[in-house]
Amino acid sequence: MDDTQHAATSLVEAVRDGRTDVDAVAHVVGASAAADGSPLHEVIDLVERAFDGAPRHASVRAACLAWAERALGRVHDAGCEDPLTSLSTVPHLHSRLGDVYRAAAVEEQRAGDGHVLVVVEPSDDRRRSPLEASLRAVEVGQVLRSVFPGDETVARVGSSRFVVLTARERAHATTLALVGVLLGRTPDGGSAPRLWVEELPPTAGDLPGLLQALAR
Repeated sequence: MDDTQHAATSLVEAVRDGRTDVDAVAHVVGASAAADGSPLHEVIDLVERAFDGAPRHASVRAACLAWAERALGRVHDAGCEDPLTSLSTVPHLHSRLGDVYRAAAVEEQRAGDGHVLVVVEPSDDRRRSPLEASLRAVEVGQVLRSVFPGDETVARVGSSRFVVLTARERAHATTLALVGVLLGRTPDGGSAPRLWVEELPPTAGDLPGLLQALAR
């Protein structure tokens, strides 16, 4: 993390002094962050802060590409988070759902009585590269975490589909409308997203089929 902070400070100074090597310094920020294990959204935050909230596209791109090159060079297992987006993986979502079912069984309740899945499918028919799709996923993830700031699990279940495991009382029409509004305000907002509440199946044994269907 010290290397990342040092690089971020250098970027602030380069921007402040109007130097011509700003993009090169941004590249170092991205590479250092990946080496430290920092997620991509933190790289974007560092670049935005260096530019006082209005970064140059070329500098953001340089930092993100450097991060991706370094991060994708690592060999990793499917863990709790996607290293490109810091969103939960499908296996982790499945594990969290298992926790919900076990807790409900202890209380002699159905899992669906207290929890649901909020499904978000941004409307965007443009063809994207894997990196562009990941950058869009970061935007969507930031919106979802701002609307669901608690212990909800926010996962990416497909190339352009996202799921939030949340308490039933949080998944009301006002919350879904807020998600739609905030997604529309992102730089790559596009037209209105598809949003719906997916009920949990009766038993945990039905979860693989549900997750496969959502991932299509």
